[in-house]
Amino acid sequence: MGLIPSRPLSFLDPYHLGQGSVCPPLGLIRADAWPVADLVALKQRQARPLHVVFPVKDSSEAANLEHLLTILQPLAGTFIDAGWLACGASDPGALALLPRQFPWLRLFVAQQAPPPDQVGCAWGKGAVMRALLHHLLDARHITDPRAIVQFLDADIRPGYFHTPWCLGPAGTLLWFTGVEAAKVVYFRPRGGRLNTFVRSLLAALPHPGLPRLQELVYLLSGEMAATMAFWSALPFKTGYGIEILILLLLALDQLQLQPGRPDLAALAQVFVGQMDHRHAPLRSDRRRAGLDQMAATVFHTLWEVLVQAGVLTWHQPTPAPGPLHLPLPAKTPSGPPQWLTVAVGEETLPPLRTLPAIAAIVAQEV
Repeated sequence: MGLIPSRPLSFLDPYHLGQGSVCPPLGLIRADAWPVADLVALKQRQARPLHVVFPVKDSSEAANLEHLLTILQPLAGTFIDAGWLACGASDPGALALLPRQFPWLRLFVAQQAPPPDQVGCAWGKGAVMRALLHHLLDARHITDPRAIVQFLDADIRPGYFHTPWCLGPAGTLLWFTGVEAAKVVYFRPRGGRLNTFVRSLLAALPHPGLPRLQELVYLLSGEMAATMAFWSALPFKTGYGIEILILLLLALDQLQLQPGRPDLAALAQVFVGQMDHRHAPLRSDRRRAGLDQMAATVFHTLWEVLVQAGVLTWHQPTPAPGPLHLPLPAKTPSGPPQWLTVAVGEETLPPLRTLPAIAAIVAQEV
């Protein structure tokens, strides 16, 4: 079977294109494309705040976060205006010690200050991200829709992490006109299993915008910088479905970010090289969710969005998502398999700008 050559994708030179130029849709930029001094000066001229956020499940990532924050420390005060730990657990534990070590860092415990429509919701990654964004607006930590909020995963292995992870995405938003979001992409030397399957699935889906997503070097990365205008226009999944949801909404032009331009034109990708983080187990057990549950979440989000957009239809009425049945080994080699049944699907939370209090703030900012 022959291979159809894809669109060649080379690194863009921002200096060749010029500051204020338009970045091509899904344009690929090296994270280290700018000297630090140039970006610090550009950020000061534009007077655009930058908040860097680590969504974190609980205190189990505290030691790893200490290493990541130490790497970002040289940017604090000059390029990073504030850092945040957005914690999903009710008790932050050792996370509460980190702001003492890094004075530019603040701790936000989502369950202590939930948005009004998130009281009692599941506190997965997407829910914590949205709650933090709500807090930034509601408490007036951000009063400019051009302000940049960058999310970074808390479990990145420090040996792969460096300051361009922050400089490159934020710099892309500062440099180019029309870019509302910059997604970090990389190669995974020992992982990317779910990402591989999602890429193959996108190639077969019946919509011209969806195969275009294959131009992303990595699809399911959790690291992205975007303007507050972008984040407040985005619906959220409460958990791991948030990454695929963002890509699908952009590919299907569901956000209508800029009149007369496709939504993908507002997205750039920033290449940081290689990355690795703590791997989820392939299979779930009764103590820890595995890749099987994460895959079910991603695939359910994909089907849900495509059905709602009219890209896919079922001959029968769309049923509620069924549970996922997972066989578990018995305690003895000769025993019958046991079964773990888990729910599939995550709640979708509406864009923050649909909340009356936030809509009033955003209107004032514009």
